[in-house]
Amino acid sequence: MIKMRRMKIRIGILALLIGFSAFVAMSQETLPTDTFIVVKKYNPNIIDAEKIKFIPEIDDEPVKLETKLDYSFLSKQIPVSFQLDPIAPAKIKGEPLVKLYNGYAKLGLGNAFMPLAEVYYNNGRSKDFAWGAHVKYLNLLELNEFEDSDQDKAHVALYGKRFWKKNTVDASINYDLHNLNYYGVHQLPNSFSPNLIPDYSIEQTYNRIGFHSGITSTKKDLFNLRYKGDLDYKLTRAKGGTTEHNFIAKANLSQIHNKELYNLDFIWDYNQYDFASNNSILGIMPQITTNGDNFKVNVGFGLYLNAAIENDFHFYPIAEVKFNVIEDFLVPYAGVNGQIRRNNYSSITQENPFVAENLAIQNTNENFNLYGGFRGTLSKATSFNISGSLTRLENEYFYVKNFPFTTSNPDRFSLIYDDVDELEIKGELAYRKNDKIRLYLLGQYFNYETSNELEAWHRPEIKLTASGEYNIQKKIIISADFFYWGEQFARTINPTSANPISSTIVFQTERLDGIFDANLGFEYRYTKKLSAFINFNNIAGINYEKYQDYPAQGFNVLGGFTYAF
Repeated sequence: MIKMRRMKIRIGILALLIGFSAFVAMSQETLPTDTFIVVKKYNPNIIDAEKIKFIPEIDDEPVKLETKLDYSFLSKQIPVSFQLDPIAPAKIKGEPLVKLYNGYAKLGLGNAFMPLAEVYYNNGRSKDFAWGAHVKYLNLLELNEFEDSDQDKAHVALYGKRFWKKNTVDASINYDLHNLNYYGVHQLPNSFSPNLIPDYSIEQTYNRIGFHSGITSTKKDLFNLRYKGDLDYKLTRAKGGTTEHNFIAKANLSQIHNKELYNLDFIWDYNQYDFASNNSILGIMPQITTNGDNFKVNVGFGLYLNAAIENDFHFYPIAEVKFNVIEDFLVPYAGVNGQIRRNNYSSITQENPFVAENLAIQNTNENFNLYGGFRGTLSKATSFNISGSLTRLENEYFYVKNFPFTTSNPDRFSLIYDDVDELEIKGELAYRKNDKIRLYLLGQYFNYETSNELEAWHRPEIKLTASGEYNIQKKIIISADFFYWGEQFARTINPTSANPISSTIVFQTERLDGIFDANLGFEYRYTKKLSAFINFNNIAGINYEKYQDYPAQGFNVLGGFTYAF
């Protein structure tokens, strides 16, 4: 079959070739023969032609369409629905919180202390409240060469705070007990000794109860006001039955407007003491503070009423200016103020427990206090403050011993008052390098100009303080404290006039040696919870007299343990 097809194709191709050959042969027939005679040269001519010229032109004149369009929007709200997908809050990875222990206990024993015990206990971290308790007991043994110099102290306190969004409320209650003896009686000459009086007691006990409550705003109100209020009550009772009640109410209102801070302070201080008439201090202090780029100015005044047997009004200017000379490196400042300062049985017996119970107590009028100085920084770790002040005091009190033969308590101090001009020059230097090294230096120079008294009794002219701490790898802590007070003067009487027959008592000055006290302490932190300590106190072993005829404890050692739980 295939062969037959191939044969037909070949026959067709052959027929086409034969037909094409016959066509070519027919086209090559012989042309006819003609004769051409050339008379002249061929001169070709081109006939003229006219060209139509056409150059396009662009008409760029604007065409204004006089068409007025009217349109309007179809107001139709199309509801849009969407669904919020919650986003997880961003988390900042920081240092973990330091573990806080609820309790802390300290126990120590030594040749002068038997024992020292102290316990703190507080709640853990809370955004809503904070509360705690503190208990301390200290028993000081009798000095070897000073009879009846033993004493003991106890302290108990409960405190707490409640936090709200707009304010914070705090409250506390405390009790203090102090047992001691008027051991200065043994330093008196035999002719002065009250031991000649039958049943004479040198024992004394102070019981103190205190209560505090307060409220502080932590958020501004609609008028941009902040407020703070405090209420305090103190009860002091001595062994002989002498009692004192002290009430203090304070309030503060403040408001910030632009760059000004407005402050208004109130105070009411009421005191009731068995051996003095009831006394009240009322005060109001409005102030305005302006902050600039490199300065701060505070101006105001204080208006006080000292209400006792007589009512006395007092007006005090309040002003202070600070100027930042070199970006916190040097800040000079100056100011003036004044006040009525409360003196009462509670504050005096805490300062000097060897006073009599029947004191003549008056308030001190600080007529003015002019001050000025420079503060700043020498480096990131070092800061300083140099200042001077001049204060005029009316009814400033001094401690003097009672007169023999005119009182039954010549071993105790009473108060005497005088008008004084007090000049103070002070210098401070602080250095701190992380938590490894801490150093603090303080120097004070005083000059007293009294109106009637021979000297400013028991007031040294020079006070020097140096304290430091060195932390070695957070394991061993070395601390040191040094104190120096210049010589003091105490009032005494001429022995020749100290007899029952003499009608005139002649006073004279007794010079008390300067005070030097050096203390050195070591602490070893075995773990974060447990540590051991040892303190060497009054290394020089000087039985100095801070108050006349009452020598201090000499060299003593205290060692013990602390534990956190």
